[in-house]
Amino acid sequence: MKPSEPDQISVGVIGAAGRMGLVIAPRLQEDKDFSVDALYDIVEGDVPTVGRITTSLEDFLAAPTTHVLDFSTGPAVDEHGERVLLAGKHYLVGATGYSEETVSRLDNAARRAGRECLVVPNFSLGANLMVEFASRAAEFFHTVEIVERHHLGKQDAPSGTAIATAQSIHEVKQMSPGPDKERIKGVRGGKVCGISIHSQRLDGVLAEQEVTFGGYQEILRIEHRSISRECFLSGVKLALKAVGKHTGLRLGLKHVMEGPQ
Repeated sequence: MKPSEPDQISVGVIGAAGRMGLVIAPRLQEDKDFSVDALYDIVEGDVPTVGRITTSLEDFLAAPTTHVLDFSTGPAVDEHGERVLLAGKHYLVGATGYSEETVSRLDNAARRAGRECLVVPNFSLGANLMVEFASRAAEFFHTVEIVERHHLGKQDAPSGTAIATAQSIHEVKQMSPGPDKERIKGVRGGKVCGISIHSQRLDGVLAEQEVTFGGYQEILRIEHRSISRECFLSGVKLALKAVGKHTGLRLGLKHVMEGPQ
């Protein structure tokens, strides 16, 4: 790993051997604004052009990094999230599937440590704009459904982005749920805030979501598609540069995209 310069953000990556870690860590290392100085995963190995992965969380947290980027899993965040913050690191969580209780625990740990925890279900700028546009559209429509598609390797369903979309719509208006009668249980999808979400897991797909609003004699469909995992890089960089300006937990890239608070 290259020595970090004084004006660089020193980053540690959890989940370095995973799909996201292997893409994002090298790209951060190429950027003059960042230095990737620690890598952690439950499996040993190397990240090309970056360095060696440690399987010791203690060694990882002992590295002189200021920011930790977590691309592991929800259960892993449940287990080690508080330790990251109490080790004095600003914590950027890109994993999903963590428990609701963990969010509260992370907030408490961040405040105790005087650090920030920013939880981001989706680093894609386009996906976050989709959520924002859906929230705006909810003012004018009364029915909506969400379809999200992901690769077979995604462990949780529905996606964190789909949940965040339903919640943002519900904050604006309680939408009509439509008929509930099902000849086959589950065919109308799962409900979040009374909104049906349909999850699909397919080969050939990375991440896609459609939010379809129905109105009088018209349909509005807001769609986003991630072509490759590199599309998340811009959001990661934006978040890393912003995290640490607050104490406690914030949820969503919208805080970063809206600029200084």
